[in-house]
Amino acid sequence: MQKAVSTYVYVKERLHPGLLDALVRGGAQAIEIFAARQHLDYANRKQHVREIADWFRSTGIPLNSVHSPLYGDYEFGRAGAPPVNVASTDRAGRIEAMDEIKRALEIAEQIPFRFLVQHLGTNNESFDERKLEAAMTSVEHLRAFGVQAERAFALLDRQRPHDRFSCDRRISAGVRRRCFDRCLERTVPSRRGILPVAAATAGERT
Repeated sequence: MQKAVSTYVYVKERLHPGLLDALVRGGAQAIEIFAARQHLDYANRKQHVREIADWFRSTGIPLNSVHSPLYGDYEFGRAGAPPVNVASTDRAGRIEAMDEIKRALEIAEQIPFRFLVQHLGTNNESFDERKLEAAMTSVEHLRAFGVQAERAFALLDRQRPHDRFSCDRRISAGVRRRCFDRCLERTVPSRRGILPVAAATAGERT
């Protein structure tokens, strides 16, 4: 089993090669980049992303996954920015969220990766069938964006473990049921075998 570590452990710091070296010295065989602007400024492709891409090329360590942005600002939401929510029932907010995620996906132009880790919903919100429809639309849109741009990534939904009845878990369950028929055809390994991509949560990766 490959040992992968997320840069989330350094999320309050600007990501630089020294931090990645520290993860490798600690035993990491693959890396997940946590896409937060104050950590990795994924919109700054000419400088910050290139610096990190050079490290991956020189070391040969694979970028296994990118964790989708939770906020689109440089303060991680502390200044009042709304969360990036692909299940928002507000169309304008949902489009803004998908645009932010697509900016992070463009990391793949310089550093290819296998998985995009995405929350389907936010903390402390109530479930609504319209949110399920919104999440489904967003998943299909992001998939189409990846296909169109020829970026080979699979989408994993990351659920918060503390509440089995939370909004994001219920949305994830609904999206997975539909994806068996018409969404995200690629598969990934899981402890339960080979599952459709959207059915494999981040906690099931091997």
